[in-house]
Amino acid sequence: MRFAIISDIHGNLHALNAVLEDARKNNADEYIFVGDYCLSSPYPNECIQRMRDMKRAHVIRGNEEKYLENLIGKDQKTWTDGQMQISYYCYHAVSEENLAYLLSRPHSLELRCGDVTLHIAHASDAFIADCELKEWLPAHITKRYHNRVITAESIKTDIQDYYDNDARFQQIFAELESGIYIFGHSHVQWNYRSKDGKKILVNPGSCGLPLDGITGSLPYTIIDIDDAGYVSVKERRIPYDVEEYIKVLVESDQFLKAKVWTKIIARELKTGREHLFYFLQFAEKYAVEIGDTRRPFALDTWETAYEIWSEK
Repeated sequence: MRFAIISDIHGNLHALNAVLEDARKNNADEYIFVGDYCLSSPYPNECIQRMRDMKRAHVIRGNEEKYLENLIGKDQKTWTDGQMQISYYCYHAVSEENLAYLLSRPHSLELRCGDVTLHIAHASDAFIADCELKEWLPAHITKRYHNRVITAESIKTDIQDYYDNDARFQQIFAELESGIYIFGHSHVQWNYRSKDGKKILVNPGSCGLPLDGITGSLPYTIIDIDDAGYVSVKERRIPYDVEEYIKVLVESDQFLKAKVWTKIIARELKTGREHLFYFLQFAEKYAVEIGDTRRPFALDTWETAYEIWSEK
């Protein structure tokens, strides 16, 4: 059985289509989607519909879906801040049927393939506590590597070495039962296998918004399970014209409705590195300096903070 593992699409239909086409060419039998289908690129509804139309897809929720759920039944006259513009855009862009479908998805899932169990959740803390999230989120990678060039091989080696030598991780990992543990959320593609091969961690990275410092490609992962229960993991990165897609972004309706957010996403796509985290830190500092206590950030605060931050 061959599974294509795809996560963190974030409304990027172009990326999803490219990855699905590659998975089709590689004869994927089934597809596992690991959450976060909205908030960043302008096609959340189309991405959800594409998954709904697939007959061999297993779909769970991510953390971003909660932002849309929280808006249900709320007074839209109050939606005047700047910070949540992307959420308001997505809420209006996604059909009622597709939103209902999305929110009906489970937060976690277990599948069986012969004698092998696949454990699926959006974030790694469901399985290995904070061992990934405290060290390998995009903001950590930006700080760790600074201006160094990152390749798929170099970051794979660094992550492998880190976990090989992290005693706390090794203790937690040892306590897991046999099986494959699949998650996304960090936007960083990696996998880790126990020495006996019976336990495997798989993060396919972000299909729609890669933030591992590697530009020009879209990550996802293929898992093969043979009749004897042997598991092989193949990390894929599909060539991608980022500059062309950024043109799509700035010409989209999302750009008109959530300009600051979309500009930051364009910067992240171009560099493959985290920027939103640092902008939010700056916006908080700026709001405190001007005495603006409104949260989410008021529109004027949000836009002015971006103008200052983008010039630094």
